[in-house]
Amino acid sequence: DGCTDWSVDIKKYQVLVGEPVRIKCALFYGYIRANYSLAQSAGLSLMWYKSSGPGDFEEPIAFDGSRMSKEEDSIWFRPTLLQDSGLYACVI
Repeated sequence: DGCTDWSVDIKKYQVLVGEPVRIKCALFYGYIRANYSLAQSAGLSLMWYKSSGPGDFEEPIAFDGSRMSKEEDSIWFRPTLLQDSGLYACVI
């Protein structure tokens, strides 16, 4: 109760191994209903998950702060590695 279902938005990224990439949370795309600054000021946290199998998003990502980091509403990979491929989900 009290939760808003904003459905699922999927965006595919194709990146060469060794190149940097930024993945932005779909909840904060320009046309969508949320604003990262407002969510943060309301005390809400943005969590990122990577699927370890079909539909399995159980453990939040532990960012190392160097090669892979969370910056506001995005994940940065500097650089990307082959093991970075997969499905990512952001949740408020």
